[in-house]
Amino acid sequence: MGGREATPPEPSDRARRGLLARLFGTKAERAAARELKARGYRLLARNVRTPRGEVDLLAEEGGMLVLVEVKSTGRAGAAPPFDRVGPEERRRLEAAGRWLCAQAAFRGRGFRLDLVAVTLDRGAPIVTIRPDAL
Repeated sequence: MGGREATPPEPSDRARRGLLARLFGTKAERAAARELKARGYRLLARNVRTPRGEVDLLAEEGGMLVLVEVKSTGRAGAAPPFDRVGPEERRRLEAAGRWLCAQAAFRGRGFRLDLVAVTLDRGAPIVTIRPDAL
C-alpha cells in the first residue's frame, strides 16, 4: 500500500512532565539507596506498596526497620525539600510502618521513619539523611 507511515502522537505537556518527574524521582531514589548503603543501612526493598500507602525505600539499620521517604529537588542552593512532608504524609507513613510491623516477616520489630533529601543538579547528587525525622 502506498501512503505515509502514521507517526505516533506527541505526548501532551502534562504527560511529558509526569514522565520527567518519574525519571527524576527514580534517579533520586537510586542516589538515596547508594548513600544509605554507604552508611551501613541494609536495603530491603524499593517502592513497597502496603494497604496504607507506598514506602519509597525499606531498609534496616541496627535491627530497626527503617521506612525511608525520598524527596528531591533539581536546584543546588535550594533548601532541602524536608518541608514538603506534611502531616497527612506523616500519618500515611506511620500507618504503613505499623502495617509492615504487623506482618510475619517484621513482627515484633520497631520501626522509624527517615527522610532523605536529594539535590540533583549538574554535578553529583547531594544526599542529606535525617534519621527518625518524621
